[in-house]
Amino acid sequence: MLSLLSTLLLAGALSVRPACAQDAVTVTVDRAVTEATSKLRLGITHTQKSLEWGAPEAVARARGLLRGVVAYQNQHIMGWGGGNPEPSPGVYDFASLDSRVQLMRSIGGPMVITLCGAPDWMKGGEPGKTDWSKLETAPLPEHYADFAELARRIALRYPDVQYFQVWNEMKGLWDRQANNWNYRGYTEMYNLVYDAIKAVRPEAKVGGLYMVIEGTGTLKDRSWATEAPVRARQWEVIDYWLQHKHGADFLCADRGIHSKHDPNTYTMAESMALTHWFEDIARQILAKTDLPLWWSEYYAPGDKGSQQLAAMYASVYLHMIRGGSSVALLWNPMEGEINHYLFTSTQTVEGAQPTPHYRVYEAINRCFGAGTALCKASSSSPEVEVLASPRHTMLINKSDRSVQVLLNGDALTLQPYEVRISQEL
Repeated sequence: MLSLLSTLLLAGALSVRPACAQDAVTVTVDRAVTEATSKLRLGITHTQKSLEWGAPEAVARARGLLRGVVAYQNQHIMGWGGGNPEPSPGVYDFASLDSRVQLMRSIGGPMVITLCGAPDWMKGGEPGKTDWSKLETAPLPEHYADFAELARRIALRYPDVQYFQVWNEMKGLWDRQANNWNYRGYTEMYNLVYDAIKAVRPEAKVGGLYMVIEGTGTLKDRSWATEAPVRARQWEVIDYWLQHKHGADFLCADRGIHSKHDPNTYTMAESMALTHWFEDIARQILAKTDLPLWWSEYYAPGDKGSQQLAAMYASVYLHMIRGGSSVALLWNPMEGEINHYLFTSTQTVEGAQPTPHYRVYEAINRCFGAGTALCKASSSSPEVEVLASPRHTMLINKSDRSVQVLLNGDALTLQPYEVRISQEL
């Protein structure tokens, strides 16, 4: 008999309610059949204002919310909370990066450093000066080796940082003439960084690409921005890097539910129907490589701090798991620049309150994280999604109305956008 645990109930009432079999969504879970094993671990990326900011009580509460819940933490070497690490050639300033690494250490878990951006003098700027408006400019080819040397020094400085992402979203590497990213230049820089880190830290894990996957996948206006991903020019990038890299320990990707170049508007129901692309894209990429797939950034629409948004992200995580993804790094866990925050702002004493998304995020890592066996499960309606393990079942109501469900014959009602996790006794 399925027992609904109040500690795992993410939204909605605890009661099991009568459901009309004729109108109910039929959900079937067969715990005798294991279909796959989850590989997914959820982490975060610290950005401009992280947990050094705010009322001490709220900051402490926020750190407590993350401690033991996040599987990975990530910090960029310059920008997004990091200062210029090498303002002039051979002159280093690691104060801000030291502080952020110490923050990650205090929270615990595996640490990631993203090797982006680059000091101005590597981009044609004047040594000793930092123009933050050019943060997203890539190093010049003649300075790729200098950037690799900086990466080497960083890897040596933080021996307990195990993972390194090379660059971010192909920033500054767009080739207008080719109408594609300069993947040859990126791969040249990546290989120099990879070799430099592996020479001094062979146990370190280095990954790359970190490319935004284009295409909303709706064909809504027949434009390239609404094409189904992965688009042809992106396969050109992926295939070249896979063929010419000196080595890699994981492959990074980045995606939002809607392509940033897509001018169309979408209802919440239309957006909810697009979460499956996180599964489909993962399967396409993993058909070409054995490298673990990381989502370095991922985004979905929805009202800030809402249950609606929590349901959206629950579905995203479900499809990441089903597609075989290994890591997903949420950009900024705190209220501010994004809608998907895990807890409210730390600027007031009462701040750092967990959101419905936090409850989903926590449950995914604890109930369906890497190593969890996934049992056979199905739903008769796309409006209700299901994920099951030998011990837990997650139901997601992706609609804005109450839905009657028959779960292995037991009747229950899911409230609008409810995410419910139950435990098998």
